[in-house]
Amino acid sequence: MFSVVITIGIAATLAGCTAGGSAKVGARTSAIAVLDSKDLGDILVDGKGNVLYSFKPDNASTVSCTFGCATIWPPLSVADNASTAAGDGVDVALLSKLPNPAGGHVVTYNGWPLYRYAADKAPGQHRGQDVFLNGGYWYVMKPDGKPLMP
Repeated sequence: MFSVVITIGIAATLAGCTAGGSAKVGARTSAIAVLDSKDLGDILVDGKGNVLYSFKPDNASTVSCTFGCATIWPPLSVADNASTAAGDGVDVALLSKLPNPAGGHVVTYNGWPLYRYAADKAPGQHRGQDVFLNGGYWYVMKPDGKPLMP
């Protein structure tokens, strides 16, 4: 059942790559979809099903997890001239990007930079939810643009 949900989410993301007819798939380097997690509800994932997190210290719409921190929490990156594909349930109006001090740009959702967690070893795994690490708390991002804070 879980793999079916991931497959549907990825298919929805890929379908979003061509929505509108004017976007080119080659110009997109990241994708976001919604996953129905049985214990957390709807959450955001990247095109490979990796759960996307927000970092509480980033609340000022800045990318503060860089360099060493980013090896544990890799940002969802996008090239300077690229955009992000949005699957069903992802609010395109909430998507943007911020400059990454380490280079390139990080995809944001409702102003929050998005990261993955290196300890999540399988699609949909969310070991980083409500974890205090690298100077702040990490929360799974919800489709409404709000981090899942307890």
